[in-house]
Amino acid sequence: MSKSDSLAPQEGPTLDASGLKEQQESRTRKVLTDLRIIFRAIQAYSKGVERQCRVSATMLWVLREIAAAGQMRISGVARALNIHQSTASNLLDKLETRGLVARQRGGQREDQRVVMVALTPAGHELLTQAANLNHGPLAEALQRLTGTQLAELGRGLDQLVAVLPAGHPTLDPPPPITDCAVKSDG
Repeated sequence: MSKSDSLAPQEGPTLDASGLKEQQESRTRKVLTDLRIIFRAIQAYSKGVERQCRVSATMLWVLREIAAAGQMRISGVARALNIHQSTASNLLDKLETRGLVARQRGGQREDQRVVMVALTPAGHELLTQAANLNHGPLAEALQRLTGTQLAELGRGLDQLVAVLPAGHPTLDPPPPITDCAVKSDG
């Protein structure tokens, strides 16, 4: 029996309300465990990138996006990474401090408020050195799925993102957690 079979609806006698609740809680625990495994794989990959390239995996992603586009607006970087524009600006500040990107304002006839970001020669060199790095174990695992499996996973993730408070496309930060009561044993 596969893992997914154990989570399939039970055949036989109909489950009562408490049985359905237990089944839902069991599925929830399983999904949370799987997500933790995925997060740990991403974290391990990110640490490896930092050791090898001396930039975070997110910074490397930004560099790859800019390289693919040639140059980008800050808002384009934010859209490409699905992050808030201020977060993109902060990432670009760090990359600029390291000499990996340069910002340029529009020319005389162009709108001076528009800031374009492009890779510097050092940024191109870093990407050349990082060319042997793949996009991580998650990307590799996704490539091993069949088209049907990937579509099914995509639909499930779309549904999950749709019900997350932070999953709506406003890119606003999530609301603060205010109800975090600590239970005491006494």
